[in-house]
Amino acid sequence: MTEDSSRRGILTVCAAAVLIVAALLLWHYSPLGRFAQPRELVARLESIAALPWAPAAMIGLFIAGGLLCFPLMVLITCTATLFHPLSAFCISLVGSVLSAVVSYLVAQRFLHASLKGLFSSRIEKLSAAFQRQGILTIAAVRMLPIGPFTVVNLAAGTIGLRMRDYVIGTALGLAPGTAAITAFGAQLRALIEHPDPKGVLILAAIVTAWIAASFGLQRIASRRGRREV
Repeated sequence: MTEDSSRRGILTVCAAAVLIVAALLLWHYSPLGRFAQPRELVARLESIAALPWAPAAMIGLFIAGGLLCFPLMVLITCTATLFHPLSAFCISLVGSVLSAVVSYLVAQRFLHASLKGLFSSRIEKLSAAFQRQGILTIAAVRMLPIGPFTVVNLAAGTIGLRMRDYVIGTALGLAPGTAAITAFGAQLRALIEHPDPKGVLILAAIVTAWIAASFGLQRIASRRGRREV
């Protein structure tokens, strides 16, 4: 790798890191942070929820949100409060997976070559480790989020995780939490609009159901993975 290529690679990686950190901080500490509050977002999207093209628009919002590091959980929560549970589940899962794929492709296109040039042997070892149980690993990360959704997407694209494993693992990992949230859309809306102790208990029940389903699926997937090895 030439010195110029190495310099370009370092600049690309640094620029990407700065943009990601800036986007994350934007939704937490700037005036735009109010849009990352479920109550505010629901109020702004409520007028379009009954329109025929609303599901497609919501999926597009998931994709755009992924590129802008917008909190995925806020989008799923808002979808759950605006649509029928089954529709909300389908919109949220499809939107989340498509968002993950788009972010992955962006990283694969702009970051993979740069990092591979800088850390070729480490990237190859990491990629090989993921190839062995890529689906299980991605599913585990998605079930109990270890890092921001967009950051995980970009990391997967950067190391060159196999697309099939990435998509299947993402869908499997997000399904339990998405189902738990969208199944209680009406209760979530009541909690968002009028917070009270009863609503907090309902939220705690949803989180507990999510965690229980996540661990259950993880155990099933781990057993299957050990049988295949």
